[in-house]
Amino acid sequence: MFANCSAGGMAIAPGNDVCKTPPLAIPIPYPNIANKPEAVPNVPNILINGGPAHNLNTIIPVTHSDEGGSMGGVASGTVSGPSRHAKGSSKVMIQGAPETRLTDTNLPNNQNTAGFSAVPSQTITMTLS
Repeated sequence: MFANCSAGGMAIAPGNDVCKTPPLAIPIPYPNIANKPEAVPNVPNILINGGPAHNLNTIIPVTHSDEGGSMGGVASGTVSGPSRHAKGSSKVMIQGAPETRLTDTNLPNNQNTAGFSAVPSQTITMTLS
């Protein structure tokens, strides 16, 4: 799979970020998008095709597209909360933590749902394990 970095790309949870929607707190599923260039802390001294590398310590502090459920996520109680990866490479470590790759599971909106990296940040460097 392609390695994740801050050169571009996004992780999505397509329509399964269930948030309470005003005025009656009705649970409605929303898509959730986490843009990889917004990630912190990335690994600034390891560049993958010009973008700082991502590992399991990297988070994306703000996610997008679930703002309509402004009363918070059903599980997390937050809207547009942070996203972090739940899984990474079992063999490639970057700065002491597993490298994350395209299609690895992520947990957007403060773990309100599960998603995956769907849009690659680059299409040259691959991690095969």
